[in-house]
Amino acid sequence: MKNGNRKLYAGYLGIVILLTCSLALAADAPANVAGTWKVSVTGGAGNAEQTIILQQDGNKITGTFKGPRQSGPLEGTVEGKNISFHVATRVPLDYKGTVDGDTMKGTLMGNGKTGDWAAKRSS
Repeated sequence: MKNGNRKLYAGYLGIVILLTCSLALAADAPANVAGTWKVSVTGGAGNAEQTIILQQDGNKITGTFKGPRQSGPLEGTVEGKNISFHVATRVPLDYKGTVDGDTMKGTLMGNGKTGDWAAKRSS
């Protein structure tokens, strides 16, 4: 291989490596979940409409929860598109799910009962 071709090949190889690393880092970045979310819950305890307000610092989330019969603080994590958070209320609740842009869905557990939840970002 001529010297000029080696330099061109090395340049292309460097670009490919840089793009591959950038894509890998982007895939591991936590989804953006900051904002106000309207949550619909169905399951063993019945149906409910809830509101959560989330703040995000990297993969750590904190915020507030407001349901029809209780409210309180929450904290959790976002790993890529996976979210989990614990709500510290009279009846503690644990949520797990996935994020897809301005929607989330998953399962929850509280007081020995399970249910499904879906959320849509309202702001």
